[in-house]
Amino acid sequence: MLEAIIFLSIGAASGIAIVTLLNNSRKGREGAKGITKEYTSKSGVKRTAKKDRSDHIV
Repeated sequence: MLEAIIFLSIGAASGIAIVTLLNNSRKGREGAKGITKEYTSKSGVKRTAKKDRSDHIV
């Protein structure tokens, strides 16, 4: 019985997380690393990330 409660709460938390992520991506809020929609810089180059995003994750 205890295992069922644990599995049910893990499943509910996972389901809530998936629904939340899907709703956020549907509203256009994906990404949190400074990536924006494509824009053209002053030099005419098309870019998709902000200038302050200079630390790359490796």
